[in-house]
Amino acid sequence: MKKYISLTKRNLFIYGGIIVVLIIVGIFVFKNKNNNQETITVKLGDFLNQVSVSGKVVAAKDVDLGFSQGGRISNIRAKVGDEVKDGDMIASVENGDLQANLTQKEANLLREQAKLKSLELGARPEQVAITESSVASAQTSFDQAKQTLINTISDVYTKSDDAIKNKIDQFFQGSLSSNPTIILFVNDSSLISKINSDRANIGTMLDSWGKSILQINSSTDLNKSIEETQNNLAQLKLFLAEVSLVTNNSNSTYNGGNSIPSSWKADTSIARSNIDIAISSFASAVTGYKDAQAGLVTAQNNLLLEKAGATAEDIQAQNAQVKSAEADVTNARAILNKTLILAPFDGIITKMDAKVGEIASPNTSLITMMGVGTFQIESFIPEVNIAEIALNQEAKVTLDAYGDSTVFLAKVVSIDPAETIKDGVSTYKTKFQFKNIDDRIKSGMTANVSITIFDKPNVIAVPGGVVFDKNGKKFVQVKVNDKISDREVLTGSVSSLGQTEIVSGLKDGEVVILNPIVK
Repeated sequence: MKKYISLTKRNLFIYGGIIVVLIIVGIFVFKNKNNNQETITVKLGDFLNQVSVSGKVVAAKDVDLGFSQGGRISNIRAKVGDEVKDGDMIASVENGDLQANLTQKEANLLREQAKLKSLELGARPEQVAITESSVASAQTSFDQAKQTLINTISDVYTKSDDAIKNKIDQFFQGSLSSNPTIILFVNDSSLISKINSDRANIGTMLDSWGKSILQINSSTDLNKSIEETQNNLAQLKLFLAEVSLVTNNSNSTYNGGNSIPSSWKADTSIARSNIDIAISSFASAVTGYKDAQAGLVTAQNNLLLEKAGATAEDIQAQNAQVKSAEADVTNARAILNKTLILAPFDGIITKMDAKVGEIASPNTSLITMMGVGTFQIESFIPEVNIAEIALNQEAKVTLDAYGDSTVFLAKVVSIDPAETIKDGVSTYKTKFQFKNIDDRIKSGMTANVSITIFDKPNVIAVPGGVVFDKNGKKFVQVKVNDKISDREVLTGSVSSLGQTEIVSGLKDGEVVILNPIVK
């Protein structure tokens, strides 16, 4: 036999309390007489979770106001009897740091908005001209660095040639021939042999190096010349170190056993020092050349980017930065507002316990105001639901006098910090303020207030008892062709009545066991 589960609003409203209305469209319950199994056929429908309050319309009267964030009271802008408008600031606690933070966030937002506008407009002609000037300056610096490097290479070659031919060759016979021979003698034949061989190679290298230098000009790619010079200097440094081992050896002789003159040792030292100086000046010139080259490339690329304008991706990314800055401003303003007491509606101040210089505790009533020409709804919310209610939360109201088709809008204007015991249950007195003045609203009318916590269309939902855990996962039991099997599901929101949203795992029209037997 098919049974339809329905929840009427009259059943749901409890005296002075609150319930949660859950509308699940299309859930049917069956009972199998043979095996006593109850099932439900799930259907897509609206999953609406509302906190519903029954209360009474009362004439506008005292609304208690306090700070959401405690602190030392620094400003009071109203006194008893003053009329205030909705949104007016009545009092504030010290919040200079929060004001500064908000100002900083607003400035950052303006900066990000300016960047976005600049990207959308593209580079200005004046900016392009400045960048073109930077390119020209970088080109001049590069040309100068290149010429300096060319001059340095030539000077390094001259010093190298002088070091060998004017300082070292005095120790050799046939130094310019293919078989030069050092005239010094040391008891190390392998060293002498290597020096003679290296001097022959040095001669070939200097000849080749001199010819390549003659071909260098301002249009030459200097990378090859740089590599050649580095290798040649390394070869010269090694050769001079070998010669120094002989000239500085106390056992070295020449010309049949004579001691080596001190001037030869000095010339060898001078040659090595000149090559070290050449290596240092060359390295400095290479660094200047490469830095200038990199600077020119950077300037040229900047010019190309400016002329090309921002890409769609650049604009999209900057737009995201603007959105982020806007969120920062909103958050900073919300934090600042916690230090303010703002009038929730037009009214008159009837109590002012706040005093400048006093320390205010959060959520402590200090100010009372009475509405002008408006009505409120007074109700009591059980503690199990009070966490879902917040100040300024919007609500829909129906009055029994006009039926469910006539809806009024309201918002939460106060929640008592202390509980009120109703029928043995802890409740919290909550007041709702009608948003608009309406002549149809009368004091004493019964009001039904609904605050939507969530409203999801096209949802499959089942009673919480249908879902069970197994091996750390969620399952339901599904009946297909009289066969029952476990089906893994992914769950979502859970209503205060225990109904569970099924995100995946069940389809519209499937039959589920209402009281599963878990093995």
